[in-house]
Amino acid sequence: MAKKWWILLLIIGLAECRGPEGLQTNNLSYLYNEQEVGLRPQFFIEPESDTLFKVLYQVETDNFLYSRLSDEAEYEARIRIEYRILPSLESSQILDSGLIAFNHRMPAVRNELLSGSFNIRMPDDQEKVLLYLKVRDLNRGSSQANFKWINNQSYHASSYFQVLDSAGNYLFKEHIPQGLPFQVKHSLLDNKTFYVSYYDRDFPLALPPYSSMEESSFNIQPDTTFVVPTDQDLSFRAEGFYHFRLDTTQWSGQTVYNFYPEFPYVNNHRRMAEPLRYLTTQKEYSEMLELMDNPEELKTWIDDFWIRKGGTAERARSLVAAYYKRVEEANRNFSSYLEGWKTDRGIVYIIYGPPNAVYRSSSGEAWVYGNENSALSYYFNFIHLDNPFTDNDYSLERSNQYRYGWGQAIEAWRRGHIYNSKDIRREQDDYDQLQYRSRSPMWY
Repeated sequence: MAKKWWILLLIIGLAECRGPEGLQTNNLSYLYNEQEVGLRPQFFIEPESDTLFKVLYQVETDNFLYSRLSDEAEYEARIRIEYRILPSLESSQILDSGLIAFNHRMPAVRNELLSGSFNIRMPDDQEKVLLYLKVRDLNRGSSQANFKWINNQSYHASSYFQVLDSAGNYLFKEHIPQGLPFQVKHSLLDNKTFYVSYYDRDFPLALPPYSSMEESSFNIQPDTTFVVPTDQDLSFRAEGFYHFRLDTTQWSGQTVYNFYPEFPYVNNHRRMAEPLRYLTTQKEYSEMLELMDNPEELKTWIDDFWIRKGGTAERARSLVAAYYKRVEEANRNFSSYLEGWKTDRGIVYIIYGPPNAVYRSSSGEAWVYGNENSALSYYFNFIHLDNPFTDNDYSLERSNQYRYGWGQAIEAWRRGHIYNSKDIRREQDDYDQLQYRSRSPMWY
C-alpha cells in the first residue's frame, strides 16, 4: 500500500504559495482516460515573428456531435475554442485570453479532418508562457483542455521547427513511419541545411515502482551525425530517433521518431510480446524471448499464456483487449524518445489503468488512485526531466511502499482480472467499513 502523503502536502503547498486558481489544482485525469475524452484535438504553434504566433488545430469531425434542424438542412456542429496565456501552471494571472467560435456544416455525417488556425501575441515582457486551450462541443456539452508551452528564448528551440508532409502540410505528430516522405523547416530562418543526430538505442523497460535498482543513464552522444538539405523530402530508412539542429553547438532542436510502422497500435504477436514483461515471471519471459524469431511458436505461447490466465478463450480475449488497449494509450500519451509503454508513466498506467486524479505542475505530475481522503490511496509522483529531445520525459519517484499494492495488482491480472482503480476503491471501502465497525464507542 503506497501512501505518498507528502505529495499531497506538495500540492497543497503549491496552491497556498502560488494562488488557488492555478491550473495545478485542477484534476486533469480525463486527459488519460479514453472513456472521458470525447475530443482529441491536436495543436501546433508556428511562430510568425518574435511576438506573433499562429495556433494551428486539427481534429477529426467524428469527435463532434452533428445535428440538423430539418431533413433538408445540413448537419452542423457548433465548436468553440477558448485560450488563455499564463506565466505558468501555478499562476492565476491571465496575460491574455480569447475565444474563437464557428459552426461546421456538412451534407452528410462522415469522418474527415477539420483544421484551421488563429493568431495570438506573445506578451512583451515574457520569453516563455503556457498556452491553455479548451475545445468545446456545444451540441454535446463536452470539452477537452490542452496545454502548450510557447518559448521564444532561442531560435534553436523546437517551437521554431516545422514538421511537414511532402505537400507542405503540417504533421501534427512527431512519429513518422519508415518510408513516409516529410520535410523539416525553420519557421523564421531561411537556413539551407540541418544537422541531424541519429540514435539507435535499445532502451530498457521501466522498472516496477518499488524497485531500488539504479536506472541506467542515457548517453546523449549520437550514433552518427549528418547534414540534410531543407529543400528536399526526407524519409527514414532505419528505426530510432532523429534530432534536427541548426548547428552542433547547442542541443536544442526538433526530434522526430520512427518506432515501427503501425505505431502506436499493437497489431501482431511480436508487438504483444515485450509488454508482457510487466506480468510474467523471469522464467516465463525468458521462454517467450527464445521464440521471438519463430512467429508461429511465439503466437502459440502468447495465446496459451492469456488462456491460462483467463481460464476460457472468451475471457482471454477480454484480457488481451484491455491490456493492449492500455499499451496503445500509453503510446499515445507518454511517448518521448522511447515508446510510451516503456516509460514510468506507461508501466503504472498499464497495470493500474487511468488514475482517478492527475495534478500537473511545472515540476511534474502527481497521480492518485482511489479516494484521495482514504488511507489506502495510491500516490505516484512523476518528476519532469529536462531533456533536449522531448518535453514529455517524466521519472517516477520509486519507493518500497509500492511493493504490496503492486503485487496485488499483478496477481489480479494473472488470475484473469482486469485491475483498475475500482479495485482500489473497493479495498478502501472495505477498509473504511472495518475501521468504522471496530472504533471504540464514544459517549458525550
